[in-house]
Amino acid sequence: MANLIDLMSALEAEIVELRILLRENAVPELCSYFHVPLVTKDEENSIIEFGYSNIEVTTLTGHEALQRSLEAFSDFYVPDSSFSRRFVTKHPGLIVVSGGQSEISAQVMRVNAAKLAFKAGVLALSDAALEKWKEVHDRFMHLITTTVYRSIYCFDDVHRINFNWVSRPRVSNLSKTELVEKIESGMFTIPPSHSIQSWKAVLDADKSLIEKQRNETFTIRRRIKLRPEASIRLKDANTALGYSAGLPYIAFNKPAYFTPLESFDTSKKQNRSRKEDSLQLLIKRMNLYADRNSSEAES
Repeated sequence: MANLIDLMSALEAEIVELRILLRENAVPELCSYFHVPLVTKDEENSIIEFGYSNIEVTTLTGHEALQRSLEAFSDFYVPDSSFSRRFVTKHPGLIVVSGGQSEISAQVMRVNAAKLAFKAGVLALSDAALEKWKEVHDRFMHLITTTVYRSIYCFDDVHRINFNWVSRPRVSNLSKTELVEKIESGMFTIPPSHSIQSWKAVLDADKSLIEKQRNETFTIRRRIKLRPEASIRLKDANTALGYSAGLPYIAFNKPAYFTPLESFDTSKKQNRSRKEDSLQLLIKRMNLYADRNSSEAES
């Protein structure tokens, strides 16, 4: 099994080569970087419970934007233990280059391959998530593995780039039987705030609630953490595709249309969809919903 430290060193070396190529070929006046503040541990619980109220974005351009973008490719760590590990830093931005397309494209592929090799090395450590976490963080203090895994995207013949904030729900549907089994399996993971008896009482109450419902299917609707993305359309494409903006994009031409990332303000969000309005929240802990029109409990 490859040594994680060697895999990280190999990745860092590939990133250095990419940064050299980008610095040589970038057009600073066409580069943009959107600074998103880090989340502290003091802010973490409020965001988990209520979501973001606002995110103040600072737009950088020119040489400063290029420098921050280059640094972003190797930003794998939280500065110290006062910052959240659950809401990791994002680096939305755009580096426009005027030459070296084949060399840069090939180097991006090498960087992404080194990222996959590091990820494979982490996954090979253990089947247990906690054991993997200990193994990694014994070697790399304050490392956030998900930031290491982020792919770098480069685009040729870009027509339009529109940055925006997204938080799409992850939806799964379960039958009543499947849901009861899922609740029963919760006994294998007792939260630190509960004793075995108190946690069993919670699960028994959940089961009782579900068994009284008229519904035969239920919906678990978890929202993906709010994140910056960009809708990108190439010149020869009929539609745009969405790409995560965890790292700056590399473009080999200036987009004809460009929308920068703006600050997020929850008061300006769109209203919920009719589909969401038709769902009734049953168990907040599970993000469990049932159809409002057929979820009345049986007496």
